[in-house]
Amino acid sequence: MNGPLADFEERRLVELKEHVAARAAAERARQPRRRSVVAFNADRLHALRARARALKRTRRFWVVPSLLAAATATAAVVIAMTGTDSPVARPDVTMQTRPVSAEAVLRHAALVVQRRQPIASPRPEQWIYRRVVVQQSGDSSTVQEYWTRYDGRKQVLRQGQGPFETSTHVPDPADDDLTPQEFAAKLAALPTDPRKLLAHVKADQFWATKPEDEGKLREQADDRAFRVLSVYLDQEVPLPPKLHAAIFRALAEIPGVRVDVGVRDAAGRTGIGIAYEPGRAHHPGRYDKNGRLLSRSYLILDPTTYEYLGRHVEQLQDEIINGEVAFPKGTAAYLSAELARGIVDRPGEIPR
Repeated sequence: MNGPLADFEERRLVELKEHVAARAAAERARQPRRRSVVAFNADRLHALRARARALKRTRRFWVVPSLLAAATATAAVVIAMTGTDSPVARPDVTMQTRPVSAEAVLRHAALVVQRRQPIASPRPEQWIYRRVVVQQSGDSSTVQEYWTRYDGRKQVLRQGQGPFETSTHVPDPADDDLTPQEFAAKLAALPTDPRKLLAHVKADQFWATKPEDEGKLREQADDRAFRVLSVYLDQEVPLPPKLHAAIFRALAEIPGVRVDVGVRDAAGRTGIGIAYEPGRAHHPGRYDKNGRLLSRSYLILDPTTYEYLGRHVEQLQDEIINGEVAFPKGTAAYLSAELARGIVDRPGEIPR
């Protein structure tokens, strides 16, 4: 079944492609000595649309632009060149990270979070507040604030110091997305035994994805498990402590999960980065022709509390598209940071 925004990601990809192409054409008309190349070929669009469809199950009916940005951050790139065809200088922002034992870190995280007291659920008419900062592809960062009614009827968005934008949800019988209240109920019903939790998310057809065309690799069970458990960690609704612990223990059981320390979020904080790298056989499009991983996507946790901090997508290799370096090595394709969250009685209020 399709939710009301089932095709939103694909529309954004097409719109972004058209916008970048128009901007490049205008730049060439203004400055004949400068050359801008739109690095966007059919194969890249095909892959990005597939990624967008895979992310479709990671959000409810409301759209959080910071999550959408992660799917579209690499959708189109304009590379500015000087009159001598030498690339414009860019700073090297490669992080100094260090890999550690994923099993040891995740099992310790489970011990920490399971000791917490459960957080009381909001009333249906109360609002979940969330403030995040987002940065992508070298652009300046943007602060985004959200107020979402717990029953899911409305959401209010403000970007920076801009105006409040309100969206209203009309219930759809065919909508398979969840409101915060419904998502909290789903989380409360999940098993807290890590092996049973793993089996549940692998078999849960709500999260299933399908290949775009015949012959494409289908999502493996471990791939789905990591994807779904990551979504659970990045939710507005608080996780029950026993479930929170079970998620970390379940992640420790998935082959290909790695943990690095020193991963930076969009606010400049360093934390523990969790990534998933099952190998080229599972995700051939994520590797270059020499078998090297192109980028690494981290979910970042606080190194002491193990609460969610944000996301970081690091470019590990120069990615060449149409003969140009579209995604330079050592840059962050996407950064986000969770700055604040809490429960308030009306939109515009900030948690104390």
